[in-house]
Amino acid sequence: MERVSTGNRNLDAVLGGGLPRHSLNLVMGLPGTGKTVLAEQLAFANGSADRPVLYLTTFSEPLAKVLTYLQEFRFADPERIGTEIHYDSLVDVLLEDPTKLVERLRETIQSLRPSVLVIDSFKAILELVPDRLAWRKLAFDVAGLLAAYDVTSLWVGEYEPGSLAELPEFAIADGIIELHREQWGSRDERFLRVAKLRGSDFLDGRHAFTISAGGLRIFPRLVGPEGLPRFAGPPERLSTGVAGLDAMIESGWLRGSSTLVEGPSGAGKSILGLHFLRHGAAHGEPGLLVNFQESPAQVARAVTSLGWNPAELLRPGRLDHMYNSPVELQIDTIVQGVLSRVEEHGVRRVVIDALGDLERCAGDPRRFSDYIYALTQEFAVRQVTALLLMETPPGSPLGVGSVGGEVSYMTDNILLLSMELGEDLVRTVRIVKTRGSAHDGGRHVLRIGADGIRVE
Repeated sequence: MERVSTGNRNLDAVLGGGLPRHSLNLVMGLPGTGKTVLAEQLAFANGSADRPVLYLTTFSEPLAKVLTYLQEFRFADPERIGTEIHYDSLVDVLLEDPTKLVERLRETIQSLRPSVLVIDSFKAILELVPDRLAWRKLAFDVAGLLAAYDVTSLWVGEYEPGSLAELPEFAIADGIIELHREQWGSRDERFLRVAKLRGSDFLDGRHAFTISAGGLRIFPRLVGPEGLPRFAGPPERLSTGVAGLDAMIESGWLRGSSTLVEGPSGAGKSILGLHFLRHGAAHGEPGLLVNFQESPAQVARAVTSLGWNPAELLRPGRLDHMYNSPVELQIDTIVQGVLSRVEEHGVRRVVIDALGDLERCAGDPRRFSDYIYALTQEFAVRQVTALLLMETPPGSPLGVGSVGGEVSYMTDNILLLSMELGEDLVRTVRIVKTRGSAHDGGRHVLRIGADGIRVE
């Protein structure tokens, strides 16, 4: 099946390669969800002088305003308008007689021979045809006309989710793309869903997206790698970079494994993660620190306090730092951003600090656990070794709360850090789980000093 690109690589991937050529597709969603931006991005990705794109407006927005706001996007080239992208309005013919729409479309298609035709908004025409039978006939006639020509069409409309079972255009359409916006606390999040795509496989479920000057940026739902990890030859072990810890796990973690590090605030989780990343960087293994509480300046200060040079260490190719404010977290964008940096910089070690922030931004415990499982599998396939840090209340048992309980069985190793508050503060470390390794399950004292952290 030939495909028509949407102008967005990730959306094309969600659609199984793009929209099927010569198909009729509905883009639905309430006002402000990004329907017009999606349609215009597709238009500028497909227009050419030989086979232009025809973009027809109705009553949702005056044509002059459409062209004005369009020029704020980087994908829009005003010089292509009128030659490769043709904009026109259907308002005159619709006000005169909506039944003349079919003839007007036929004349325009025969004249321009467009490769893509967009009607924005198609639903607005419904208000002029109050009789349901007349509307069904008009929608069917328009679809029949488009089927007679080599054109891929997009009908954009301010449809609500309940419209799918009520209006005839949804039965006629070959594809349905639904955009919606949800409020999470003090911020809004946008999601895209493919509800229908005839004759084609697609990635179902909700996919987060954002809108910027570059258009729509899609973050496909993470479903895990296509292939399972394959291990050949003897297992490779990595030093943790923490003095005394490697001896507790034969000689270090297995490459490609994921380790859950649990403990209360101040137990030493973050500094242990920094040691792990720095040791890798010193041995040619680029690392990635993903955190949500400490800004780049704070991480640089922590590195300096350990006697390390932040200017030499904190840079892509050695120790890359991916910081996101906990106020604006969106789990889809975070997970895709992590995998993008792993690919871009050849990352071999990752530390996520901390899982509790990711759980809160997921909004749904099941969604959170699905993402963590898929992410750990992606790490395993790529042979990336990861530490997943999780804060627990002081004195809490292993796996307390939804995060620990969900993640503990997904990880290969579990490291438990504790604090005893007596006359002196005593930090301890214990390995409570390893896969494929013998380990010392005893509790050992963990010391933090000017030179970092070590196990006694």
